[in-house]
Amino acid sequence: MTRLRSALMMGMTALAFAIPATGWASPKGIQEVLMGSEIRGLIIGNTLTGETSKAGSFAYYYNKNGTIHGADYKGTWTIKDNALCLTGAEETQARCWRFGRDGHNFQLILDGSVVGTGSVLPGNPNDL
Repeated sequence: MTRLRSALMMGMTALAFAIPATGWASPKGIQEVLMGSEIRGLIIGNTLTGETSKAGSFAYYYNKNGTIHGADYKGTWTIKDNALCLTGAEETQARCWRFGRDGHNFQLILDGSVVGTGSVLPGNPNDL
């Protein structure tokens, strides 16, 4: 019986260490954090619309050639370290966000917190 108790205690200890680690995989409220290839598949040839806590609403079209167009924004995009990085025409340094999936919508993640939400429109319906 002592061996069984020891084995159970070791298993419970391993489980206790494993559970918090799975909680760190995604920031709070995110169903799934997207990888670079998934972000690329989501944005290329599509328009992302939404809102961020800092900049307000946005609508940007992502060309496959690495350019981005909005009503009042032009720049370039790249995928680096599983994050979408944007560099505006007037900017010298890229700004990068991770993406989370929230059902059919996406969430923008910066420093482990959700800072924006949005959806994907196929193609360029706003002619950006």
